[in-house]
Amino acid sequence: MRLMILLGVLLGLSTGALAQARFADATMYKVDATSLDVVIKDQTPREYPQVGHLSPTTFEQALRQWVGQRFQLTGNSVNTLRVTMSEGRITEKILPIQKGIRGWFKKEEAVAYDGALSLEIAVVDPNGTILSKAEASAMIGRTLIEGATQADKQKTWAEMVTTAFDNADRELKQRLAEYMSRYIN
Repeated sequence: MRLMILLGVLLGLSTGALAQARFADATMYKVDATSLDVVIKDQTPREYPQVGHLSPTTFEQALRQWVGQRFQLTGNSVNTLRVTMSEGRITEKILPIQKGIRGWFKKEEAVAYDGALSLEIAVVDPNGTILSKAEASAMIGRTLIEGATQADKQKTWAEMVTTAFDNADRELKQRLAEYMSRYIN
């Protein structure tokens, strides 16, 4: 039995099982719409120094999870809820560290990560006219000390993605109430 469970865990990890992001606010919004359109406009290159695509949960994956957890379509109209991510990135920057004998005796910050997320929530009619919209963005930064493992980096990236969504979500909550209360409650 233990062998079967262990084998299942190993297979789940080796097949790249999707990590679930845990967002701070689980409030579900009811949207006066019948369909959902998730648009990813972010064209950040998937090469160094961009590292967001290496996160256990990428911005694209987190966006789909977040939309699924936050919005419920009521089906009371012919409108579409369009959620657009125009930016979702994490950039790595190597920091200078002290070399020589002095450097042997201390651990310094060796790498800095800057993350950004930009979202737009819009209710669109069948003709493509935007009836109402709200936008939010978040910037986040983290550093790691020298000697950080790949697991440390992945944990940091995943935390950055989730925190960026939580920060943008807080900003968006107020804007949804202010600009989109006719369609979202």
